[in-house]
Amino acid sequence: MSETGKPRGEWSTGWKVAVAAMAGFSLSATFTFTFGAFIEPLEAEFGWSRGNIALGMSVITIVGALLSPPIGMLVDRWGPRRLGVPGSLLFAIGFGTLGLTTGNIWVWWGLWFMLSFAFICIKPLIWSTAVASTFNKQRGLAFAVAMCGNGIASTFTPSLATWAIAEHGWRLAFPIVGGTVGLIAFPILFFFLHSGADRALSKSRKPVDQAADATPSPALYGLTTREAMRTAAFYKIGLAAFLFTVAAIGIVPNLIPILSSFDISRGEAAAIAGVAGMSSIIGRLVTGVLLDRFNPNLIAGTVVILPVVSCLLLLGSPGSVPVAILAAVVIGVALGSEVDVIAFLTAKQFGTLRYGTIFGVMSGLWSVATATGPFLVNRSYDVTGSYVTAIEVAIPLFIVTSLLLFSLGKAPDFGREESTA
Repeated sequence: MSETGKPRGEWSTGWKVAVAAMAGFSLSATFTFTFGAFIEPLEAEFGWSRGNIALGMSVITIVGALLSPPIGMLVDRWGPRRLGVPGSLLFAIGFGTLGLTTGNIWVWWGLWFMLSFAFICIKPLIWSTAVASTFNKQRGLAFAVAMCGNGIASTFTPSLATWAIAEHGWRLAFPIVGGTVGLIAFPILFFFLHSGADRALSKSRKPVDQAADATPSPALYGLTTREAMRTAAFYKIGLAAFLFTVAAIGIVPNLIPILSSFDISRGEAAAIAGVAGMSSIIGRLVTGVLLDRFNPNLIAGTVVILPVVSCLLLLGSPGSVPVAILAAVVIGVALGSEVDVIAFLTAKQFGTLRYGTIFGVMSGLWSVATATGPFLVNRSYDVTGSYVTAIEVAIPLFIVTSLLLFSLGKAPDFGREESTA
């Protein structure tokens, strides 16, 4: 453990885990950032309302919410690798089966339901646990690098889906998108995903004389799940994650239809959605460095209020491509940083001893919010014929999120971080 606290030691042994987590985040974010591209083709072919179409995404996230705590327990018991590697392959295949849907809306929802059981094995809590258990002194930067996977997904997959739909139709677009991302992510995960939690659990299963390992990993330390749930910080972080996600995930995956409703072409809208992805990568890296160096509560509270600017820009100049690009850049920075700060604050406030279970609860709230946001935004469009009301409602949600994170208070001092495994 002599090198555990040294950044160079962490990166020399842990960079592969960060890269693997990046691939995992990219895969798990694929359906979120490509969903908007499929709304209009499905509406045109089957005549379904946008709210009913969005319920497909709600199904996968609701199932994910319900199963997040038990999956978190499994991560604490089995480690990220035993869930994430096979789950990545199953998800890529399952995403392609969405192209088999028929004119019966229940088939559409049923396919999403089946996909949800693969998705729970590649949820963000899997990759966050891998990073949190591998890094300590540069955990913020490691989270940022890993979560660039979301930015990569939001940069390239909307355009990939839009191109595939235009060239091959929406049915073939699903396996094209799932297969492309899966073929990239799976090999990286297979060879690189050997996290600190995996190593610690592997050692605990070996006889003492076989457990020696020259590869250092951060200790598992901190609060139990019950202890964490007795703190105010637990509920503040959970509520902040929920409110921000309802607002941000309601808007960002729907950027293509939102901008199209403002008379911006689908091609331009897809490109602008990609800009949000690019800015999210920059936002993550900058935020990760800042989290390691400054008060994380202040950094987090500042980052999550930035989308208010994007909402005001979209409402003030609808139809303006330059303004839409700027709005996408700003909200991309915030969205890119939000998962980073929540994952970081969870480790900071509660430690890594039961990180999978605790973050599983946070991830469950995320999943409920991810199910709620897109449905409410598209339902608002069905009722009003516009996305304006949904954008207006998002503004106070971002403000409350910021206040919750500003008020977290100082994290506990866990003392020397010695392994309990």
